[in-house]
Amino acid sequence: MRDWDTEFANIADSPPTQFYPGSTRRISRRPVRTQAELRPVAQEAYYDPDRWDTKPQVKPFNGGYREFFGIGDLAKALRRDAVTMRKWESGGVIPKATYVISGKTANGNRRLYTREQIEAMVRIAEEEGLFDGDPRGIRITDTRFTERVKEAFEQLRQKEAAA
Repeated sequence: MRDWDTEFANIADSPPTQFYPGSTRRISRRPVRTQAELRPVAQEAYYDPDRWDTKPQVKPFNGGYREFFGIGDLAKALRRDAVTMRKWESGGVIPKATYVISGKTANGNRRLYTREQIEAMVRIAEEEGLFDGDPRGIRITDTRFTERVKEAFEQLRQKEAAA
């Protein structure tokens, strides 16, 4: 029978090895810091899983770079599921994605939205009361959400074409 306490004590008291066993990769030993010693993280760098815009996809666009967000980010911003967003798009509730890149598989492409498009949809959803109460109790067809989103997308398209 093995004496685990003794074995772990021997391992803990032994000096650290320089390399992983059977490897040429060095073992890095960093000192353990207390919470007080850790420097505070800047608010901009903090990842908040509840925010939709914490991980933009930065892609080359018209000689520069632009932030794009996937359909999952749009769903998070509108407090729905990605499946719902795809259904809304196929049903004409929201316009088809303006930017599409080919997907990793032959089954589908990736829908991309700009920050302005998502912010416009969120603003319109708030104004139309889609965030009030239980989302299953509000019929999106009883609101002007679809028309207003289409108008906003058209305005953004015209603004981009003029720039």
